[in-house]
Amino acid sequence: MHLTRPHFTDPSSVLPQSGNLAEEDSDSFRLDKTDPGSRLAHRTFSHYELLEIMGEGQFGIVWRAKDQRLERIVALKLPHLADWDEHARTMFLREARAAATLEHPHIVRVHGIDQEEDQLGIVSQFIEGQTLFHLMQDRRLTFAESTQMLVTIAEAVHHAHEAGVIHRDLKPSNILVDLEGQPHVSDFGLAKWSGDQVTLTSPGLVMGTPAYMSPEQACGDSHAVDRRSDVYSLGVLLYEMLTGKPPFEGNSTLLLHQIQRQEPEPLRSLNAAIPGDLETISLKCLAKTPADRYGTAQELADDLRRFLAGEPITARAVSVAEHCISWARRNPTLATSLAVAAVSTVAAIGLAFSFFTRSRPETPVTATERTLAVSIVTEPPGATVVIYPLNGRTGEPMDSQAERPSTKSPLTTVLGPGDYLVVAALDDGRFHEVYRHVPRNPYALPDYYPHRRWESRSNDAISWFPITIPLDDHHGMSLLEDVEFGHALSPFLLDQQEVTVSDFLRKFHNQLPLSLRNHPELLRTPDFPLTGLFFDEAVFYAEMVGKRLPTAQEYEFAATNGWTTRFPWGDDIPPAEAWKLADVGLKEFDRTQTDPPIQGLFSNASEFVLAQHLPSASMPSGNKMLAEDHPANVAVRGGPVRADANFQSDPRFETSIVRQSLLGQVGFRCAKSKSPRL
Repeated sequence: MHLTRPHFTDPSSVLPQSGNLAEEDSDSFRLDKTDPGSRLAHRTFSHYELLEIMGEGQFGIVWRAKDQRLERIVALKLPHLADWDEHARTMFLREARAAATLEHPHIVRVHGIDQEEDQLGIVSQFIEGQTLFHLMQDRRLTFAESTQMLVTIAEAVHHAHEAGVIHRDLKPSNILVDLEGQPHVSDFGLAKWSGDQVTLTSPGLVMGTPAYMSPEQACGDSHAVDRRSDVYSLGVLLYEMLTGKPPFEGNSTLLLHQIQRQEPEPLRSLNAAIPGDLETISLKCLAKTPADRYGTAQELADDLRRFLAGEPITARAVSVAEHCISWARRNPTLATSLAVAAVSTVAAIGLAFSFFTRSRPETPVTATERTLAVSIVTEPPGATVVIYPLNGRTGEPMDSQAERPSTKSPLTTVLGPGDYLVVAALDDGRFHEVYRHVPRNPYALPDYYPHRRWESRSNDAISWFPITIPLDDHHGMSLLEDVEFGHALSPFLLDQQEVTVSDFLRKFHNQLPLSLRNHPELLRTPDFPLTGLFFDEAVFYAEMVGKRLPTAQEYEFAATNGWTTRFPWGDDIPPAEAWKLADVGLKEFDRTQTDPPIQGLFSNASEFVLAQHLPSASMPSGNKMLAEDHPANVAVRGGPVRADANFQSDPRFETSIVRQSLLGQVGFRCAKSKSPRL
């Protein structure tokens, strides 16, 4: 962050989502050589002379600046103003306040906060040197250098922990190495701070850089992590310095799965020259269970010092038996199955001797669909809950099979495997509609999105992610009711515009979706529809703002003015230039005939709708492309899903795409029922 060497990344070198995300570029810093002066043309801020842009991250721009009062060079971090509301201001200030509590020679010092009109700035120590990321690119560190480097970093991190600050985003680009080779920990923007009065994270939110996350962060428990999560990240740093690569590589989804479920490859299998004690220390940091790691970063530093001094370390290598036990804890059902299979094999040998004495073969057991006891919690409690199973092909709730528990939340009910729409309603009229999943195997790997997540309680019981019922907020939504044509469509509300980049940043503390973390250029288009994200990230966002995605039927009803027109604006063919992605609300022609109108439904971003949809018999027939009946596919309506594709013929046309597709023209908007579906 505070460097003499600009952190420049050539756009052609940015890896696609399927590439290596060992060092995510989303919140590492870039030098914008094309437009270095337009942001602050006067080249001053308060009493600071702006000398050079050193880098740019999700939250702001970092300048090398001269303090004209104290005659010293400082680093000045100025936030992006495109989405500068009170919440963004609060989140910006918390970084400075958290870092300002720390006084350590190897933590970048914060000098203070300054302001000029509405612009705030964080003034901090300027480190002349480069990031650890660039240092490792320049040359391979020796084993002794790597060890001493991590000793210094770990002791600085321990100092932060003792002050109540958990970093949660330790990675090479956040370690600044000065000209003497000494490291300095920087960027406390995602820190968990015991003195903070602001809640930075929401349960289920994955925060940080995937390759350096601990397993508890990777499963969405960033709000609950402790200092041992940073110990895990320190282990990743040591692993990478010693081997030249992080323990796990791949796209974000694969990384999060590997971090939670797979063991890292032993370091000495990558480089046999690595000392065995360093391998043992690194792998102890990388233990899946926090209790199996070093309890503090200081304990890690002490063991590394023992290695440097030639003394015995306290950590010991994990035995094969312990590896098996650890694996079995994470995969109990599969482990049990393998054990049963082994016993069965031995038993079969004995049974073979008595085969001819048996009077008749055993009757095979008929398999039945397994049900699980599902615990449901709402915040606040006391909600009436109705659970609708979703049709596996259309994605529509099956009203006739609804489960209506007799007690209010918290409650437990028995459900079979599958996907469900869950409606939770309070007596004061507030309600929420969320999607949840019941697995066939309670010990299978849950996803990190709330609607695909559960916690195993036993072999036949799980807990769903809690349902938070929001305050009613219909701002920016239009009411749609099928009163004229009598179709089976309940009244609903629909966002008047697509969800924008700034909408997402505002809700998720200036973090892009996980799928887009290596696309920081999106920060420069705050009013663009947020496109190119995963379907499940759109469902997650909708739940977090108290809404849901629209069904295909709801989208079609809105985009055809109640099935009376071909397009949202009428029956006229759209202009030739209609299909270029643009800021929301700019396409004056693409507005429905409702009051207020719904904008950009068809000619801007394509939009996710919930699962699949088969049109009702009462609806007009139209062009229809049904997606294949596969859970990995989801439905998209509206404009082209790719920038180089032809536009779709009308809003009745439906396209099937892969659930984790990253097609750049696909975005979404949110919906909500007018009243709870009870």
